[in-house]
Amino acid sequence: MPPSSEPSLYGSPVLLSAPGLSVVALVLFVLFASLVAAVLFPLQLLDPAWQLRLAAALINTAPFPLLGLALLQIAAELGPHDPLLKNRARLCSQLAVAAALGFLLLLPLQTIAGLRTSRTANNAQAARIQGAEAKLKALRQVVTGAASNADLNQQLQKLQGPVLGPADIAQPLPLLKAQVAAVLDQAALQISREREASQPRTPLLLLPELLRHALASLVLALGFTALARRPGEPRTLLQELQSGWRRSRFGGSGRRHPGSWG
Repeated sequence: MPPSSEPSLYGSPVLLSAPGLSVVALVLFVLFASLVAAVLFPLQLLDPAWQLRLAAALINTAPFPLLGLALLQIAAELGPHDPLLKNRARLCSQLAVAAALGFLLLLPLQTIAGLRTSRTANNAQAARIQGAEAKLKALRQVVTGAASNADLNQQLQKLQGPVLGPADIAQPLPLLKAQVAAVLDQAALQISREREASQPRTPLLLLPELLRHALASLVLALGFTALARRPGEPRTLLQELQSGWRRSRFGGSGRRHPGSWG
């Protein structure tokens, strides 16, 4: 093979691929930001439902920036003489440290937000049923204490109860009361069925979803840790953690070595 063909075969494609990979990485970053922004706004920082939506969006879209970071670092290695690529890869690697910590923080955030959402739903459900029962009790008192058809109709309208037509109002008062009481009995039966059917959600029902999101958060945190670098540190954050773990493990065993007398 002629020597002149070697640069075109091995040099040019590599150098040309580095900017292309950098562009693909930026596209993935922008795609991630646009998808998360759709859930991020409007901000409701103290709303547990908003917190769960944001956590789910971050977990579902995190592969985009993770892949983009990997492509950007590959591009920096393929184009070592491009300072822009190296600076961009270094900056994104430093930001990945915050991303790894953020996904670890999602673990308690999702658990607390899930429990709060479940408790809020249970309280709202109980309050709705109790409100319906209180309204039904007030309507029964109105029916019992009504002195005339007009009075009964007026009180029912005030409490937003059953609507009486002209034919209903024209009936004798005892018959009208019995008719309204029958309607209220049906409403009471419906409320009773709703109370039986709507059992409070226990935290155990949230356990499968919480475990799934927790595992995804841990895996994503590990992925960003493998590509993250602290400022001024040549090793990745994962390599630093592995090195510290090895030192603590073998350093402790070394102190118990039989030859270490003194």
